[in-house]
Amino acid sequence: MYRTLILIIFSVLIGGVKATAQRVSSVAGFPSAEPGFSFGVSASYAGRIGNWIVMAGGCNFPTPGNKTYYRGIYAARTDRDTLAWRLVGMLPEPAAYGVTVESGDSLLLIGGCNKDHALQTVYSLHLEGVGEKADLCRLADLPYTIDNMAVAKTGNEVFVVGGNQDGKPSADILQLSLATDNNDVAKKGRSTVIGSPWVVVGSLPGNPRVQPVCAAYNNKVYTWGGFYANGTESEVHTDGYSYDVKSGKVVGIPAPRSVEGCEMTLAGGIAWTYGSTIYATGGVNKDIFLDAISGRYNLVRQKDYLLQPISWYRFSGNMYRFDAKNGKWLNTTFADKALARAGAQVVATPLGIYYIGGELKPAVRTPQIVLIK
Repeated sequence: MYRTLILIIFSVLIGGVKATAQRVSSVAGFPSAEPGFSFGVSASYAGRIGNWIVMAGGCNFPTPGNKTYYRGIYAARTDRDTLAWRLVGMLPEPAAYGVTVESGDSLLLIGGCNKDHALQTVYSLHLEGVGEKADLCRLADLPYTIDNMAVAKTGNEVFVVGGNQDGKPSADILQLSLATDNNDVAKKGRSTVIGSPWVVVGSLPGNPRVQPVCAAYNNKVYTWGGFYANGTESEVHTDGYSYDVKSGKVVGIPAPRSVEGCEMTLAGGIAWTYGSTIYATGGVNKDIFLDAISGRYNLVRQKDYLLQPISWYRFSGNMYRFDAKNGKWLNTTFADKALARAGAQVVATPLGIYYIGGELKPAVRTPQIVLIK
């Protein structure tokens, strides 16, 4: 159920939230080269290289109880009404629940897991030819396996926050410095990202954060949400923190709020930066999710938890906006049911924002791609 720029706001009403004059539209086309992939996936890797949207990996339940992870790397032109996806390569092994960073003409695919184990690997993905073939280059490994984390990049610095580290929930902040190997550029005719070893530069206070969201602005890394599953000590975070890259200082920042003024979690959601504004959307419902991960099941019997209709889980469709210059959330004025997903990905293009896949409720994925114009 789990889980990287222009954004124009959607045009529908939900829960009394006022809509604006822009529009959102469904986009035809979803990868289908691997059996079962066309049902939709969550927690994939996704980003943009030039005029191409690229997505890779992900997982779903093509049949009940059969969680399947995928290896395919797919690319589609962004200047078409329909996304005509082509299979351009394969990951070294099936993977999901990692993170993606756009870096020059490449994507960094960091960590993740599959049904057998968690991953410690970092790859640089480049498209050869006219989007014809994916070329993978292995970079410096993570210091341990990490999955279900968040990522942000500012300048040449990549930051991974939270997630499961060697299988244990964490709130650590890891940093990777990037550089361009000019000799390799001359050799291959493209930018190759070379990383120095990962280092732990800090940790967020309080309980660990699995599936938080991250974004960066002006040498600060912002993190919100996430959860910690540990029986009666379980927590679904609403608040967040900023990490100052230069000073190393960690400062608490408030939670996003619904139109009714209630604190909301971004666990399982997604965040990104455009200008000085950080946008965030999606994610689980705090109370329903906490009831399940704590093992209480006061809201519904455990055996019936996966059997409820989509609307019962109340995933968030709110669009939140954080003014990074002034360090405060703007009033929430918009929501759309097309945003109410967990583990979705966003990819920014000149045409708008592509909001890709994710799950509508536990174990139910969607192949829907939405373009916000």
